[in-house]
Amino acid sequence: MDKIRERINDFCSMTIKLVYIQLLWLTFTLLGVVIIGIGPATYAMFTVMRQWIRGNKEISIFKTFFHSFRSEFKESFFFGIIYLVGGIILFVDLIYVQSPLLKGFLIIISFLYTVSLLYIYPILVHYEWQSMIQKLKCSILFGLSYLQYTLMLIVALAVVYFVLFMYPGVLTFFGISIGSYMIMFMANQVFKRIEMEAGVNKGVQLNEPLIKGGDQA
Repeated sequence: MDKIRERINDFCSMTIKLVYIQLLWLTFTLLGVVIIGIGPATYAMFTVMRQWIRGNKEISIFKTFFHSFRSEFKESFFFGIIYLVGGIILFVDLIYVQSPLLKGFLIIISFLYTVSLLYIYPILVHYEWQSMIQKLKCSILFGLSYLQYTLMLIVALAVVYFVLFMYPGVLTFFGISIGSYMIMFMANQVFKRIEMEAGVNKGVQLNEPLIKGGDQA
């Protein structure tokens, strides 16, 4: 009985946290007039998700969110603009391009874009690589190298959002935060596989400073 009560409490606590982080994301995105705020707000949200997934569940959500939003503003803004503009261009092209050959090419590019989009923010909050090109390259490389994880993530997101769209009220409170949690969870599985295979588990690092925050759990 105590275990059931504890699980219910954990579920309710996590639900409240997901609502709170979504409200923070929405607030800071709007404060940045969307275009300026969406990248840094998304980075900050993924920072919080990473801490939760790696066992640091008692962190101050607002303090962690605000610090990440402010400290990594420039880079996260840059990536936010790249993916926002790139996504709009691809969307418009897919609608208006009539050539089957060109449309097929755009579908391939759109898939690579989706893979990169899924992994870029987890990479930004997890690794300390200095090169932006390396981060972009690895966002695709990781997703394709561990394609089974990527496909499972895409299917899981599709199922969850199919259900959420049937309940718009729930989507309003969880639509972004639950998706980011799922993405960070799966990306963390990929990172652990990569770190194990590269011999960086338990504190052994590669040539570059690899893992942010020193928490390699």
